[in-house]
Amino acid sequence: MPCYISVCLYIWLGLLPGRTSATVIEDIEVLVMLPKNNSYMFSIARVAPAIEYAKQRLKIGGGVYSGFNFNLRYEDSNCGNDALFSLVDRSCEKKPDLVLGPVCEYAAAPVVRMASHWNIPVISTGALASGFSDKEKEYSHLTRISPSYLKMAETFSAMFRHFNWKDALLIFDDDKEERNCYFTLEGVHLKLMEEYQTVHIAINTKEEGLNADDIINYIYESEGQ
Repeated sequence: MPCYISVCLYIWLGLLPGRTSATVIEDIEVLVMLPKNNSYMFSIARVAPAIEYAKQRLKIGGGVYSGFNFNLRYEDSNCGNDALFSLVDRSCEKKPDLVLGPVCEYAAAPVVRMASHWNIPVISTGALASGFSDKEKEYSHLTRISPSYLKMAETFSAMFRHFNWKDALLIFDDDKEERNCYFTLEGVHLKLMEEYQTVHIAINTKEEGLNADDIINYIYESEGQ
């Protein structure tokens, strides 16, 4: 994940119009929104070194973009509404020119909507849920580095065609909070629904025990219908 974020600045610069004249000196305000909690693999402490390295390489690498001064400001997204509050508070002083992150779905959604309204580009390795694929309106300024869950679902669709499968039973653990498993299976469910019959089962392991026997019995009962 950090290695993906390290190329965010390069990708964004690739979207800028090419310049053939002398090096331009310009300040670029970059708002980086990631969680401080190191339980996340994409926490600020884990990702910041890659971003700082990318900034340094752009500065010393020469070329037409070496004159850009990337002013980085890190904010704790907390994988929730704190990300939106940080964007709004920051914009009261001066709107950022670029947003890196957030990664978590519920943090990314309002930030990308607001940034798209304000014409601010957003680059994230997350925001992989199916809903972010709508680039016509509220998510128009989002660029995702990683393949979305719908792209992953195309693999399952290809397997179904290859083996001539017709039905699928999707089982996921819905934590009712960040819901990563839900969003992952949502992409698979939407893709398979186009051609096949799918059934999904949600299990919250925080509230109820994960009983493998019950799942197996359900599969047998479903096949017998």
